[in-house]
Amino acid sequence: MKILLLAHRLPWPLHDGYKLHNHHYVAQLSDRHEFHLVAVDQGALPADQAANYGSVTAVPPRPLPARSLGTRLAQLFSPDQVFDFDPAVMSAIEQVLEREGPFDLVWVSGAKMLVYSRRLQGLPVLGDIADEAVGEALHDLRVARNPLRQVRTLCTLIKTWRFQRAYLQHTSVCTVVSKGDQTFLARNCPGLNVRVVPNGVDVEMFSSQGLPPEHPSLVFEGSMGFRPNAEGLVAFVQETLPLIRERVPDVVLMAVGRDPTPEVSALADSGVIITGFVDDVRPWVDQASVFVCPLRRGAGIKNKILQAWSMQKAVVATPVSCGGLTVEPGENIELATSPEDFADKVVALLCDADQRAALGRAGRDTVLERYSWASRAATMEGILHELAGQTVAAR
Repeated sequence: MKILLLAHRLPWPLHDGYKLHNHHYVAQLSDRHEFHLVAVDQGALPADQAANYGSVTAVPPRPLPARSLGTRLAQLFSPDQVFDFDPAVMSAIEQVLEREGPFDLVWVSGAKMLVYSRRLQGLPVLGDIADEAVGEALHDLRVARNPLRQVRTLCTLIKTWRFQRAYLQHTSVCTVVSKGDQTFLARNCPGLNVRVVPNGVDVEMFSSQGLPPEHPSLVFEGSMGFRPNAEGLVAFVQETLPLIRERVPDVVLMAVGRDPTPEVSALADSGVIITGFVDDVRPWVDQASVFVCPLRRGAGIKNKILQAWSMQKAVVATPVSCGGLTVEPGENIELATSPEDFADKVVALLCDADQRAALGRAGRDTVLERYSWASRAATMEGILHELAGQTVAAR
């Protein structure tokens, strides 16, 4: 098949879940299918990564156009204002379609690129949005306490709801990573063909080197500029970590990830390490006693848990951290619903090396069985063949 892939960032370097998602699918499928990439990015792919594509076109992102106050108020709930439509990107897409075509289908990666789907006439469109945003905005509205934040979140919710209804109708199939996301989309967009394709993990790259913990230690990993990560970490340090220290005074928490917010940076003390950007998160995860994921909101599958499982780490997490994952509390993960419960679960594991090892082995077994990128790509490839069949039938 010949596939046009539209992405709002180049899939390199692999510093976030969006880039991992695109990189691994193309890496798994490019030996059998021809991909042509159009991405909104001012960088370039390394030669070894560009070799996975028939062509790569990167369009630098433009500054958002200035709008008057009156225009902003008039467009407050407009679905066309959720994400920017850049004519230069549309022109690049049209040029690739003309120069490299005919194509069998268009793979739109991420909701941001759906703004170009209206112009893609005559080709099946895969809307690979991964994480559903209306459910996340609804959750944010329910927990918001600040009146100004409530108003902003409500505006975001309405615009996102209208955006989905306006743009997803131009897709032939829409894919998300969890059944919860599928339920929200099906409710918001009746008649939409929504499939669940969970994320995967590189089980060879994320394998434990068996580094023994030097002291009782916890690790949390992710972009610390991403608000759900930052908020979850701050709450954990303020509410849960003191309860753990009452029973394990020398415990150390390592928060590993780029772009820490000022609130996150302020957490650093003798027992809390804020790393900022690191070239490789694996040594940090490998040397920790327990992986913690204290998120309080967020959509989709959390790659951080898949990676921790793959490295045979015992994981303690909140239920919201585990959306879309096959979790078996007490078997491959420990779930906690309050700071007290979270502290109890962590302390029990810090004091029981055998139970930590058992949870870690079960987590590794889970990803090998369900979440390798090879198995995820096989599922996605079936959907691609289905869409390509629509193209053949149309011809």
